[in-house]
Amino acid sequence: MSFKDVKSVETWRKELDQDCDGKRGSFRILPRELFNSKAFAALGGAATIVVLAILNKLQYEKSGKKDRKGVKSGIPVLRNNGEFCLTINELVARGLSRSTATRARKLAWELGFFDVVESGTVHHAGRYRYSERWRCHPDGDYHPVGQVPPGRNVYPDSGFKKVEDEGQVSDRGRIVIFPVP
Repeated sequence: MSFKDVKSVETWRKELDQDCDGKRGSFRILPRELFNSKAFAALGGAATIVVLAILNKLQYEKSGKKDRKGVKSGIPVLRNNGEFCLTINELVARGLSRSTATRARKLAWELGFFDVVESGTVHHAGRYRYSERWRCHPDGDYHPVGQVPPGRNVYPDSGFKKVEDEGQVSDRGRIVIFPVP
């Protein structure tokens, strides 16, 4: 996705409204094991919306297909190895603020609901893969290892202010993306 192809919040809202027409199917799978898990309970409101958006992005193979290729997740088989894109603009169209969407997406990643294939940038949507590391929460190894975090929100209204303090860039203890020249 290039800069010209970046979808605005309004475009995402129109696509979500069109998706309500039921042409893609009326139901999405929410596995009972996931819904009743400790990791799902630890999410909180905004991160729950992120996980539900992830589950909405997953594509499943049809049950009658002979040669099923993909990731086996419980009963259904996922297409594209369970890969999907989830942008901040889409989450804003779902009712979250930009900073809340960024924090919620990171929490869902930390709790093991998806893995980062390619971290996103301002002009390029990140690629992610559905993960079942959440099954090990809180007693197992559910933390992401060797992955870069999902793309950060670097839009002007994200709440991150750039402050230079003796050559170091800080924002009241938070990491700031770009140093001020």
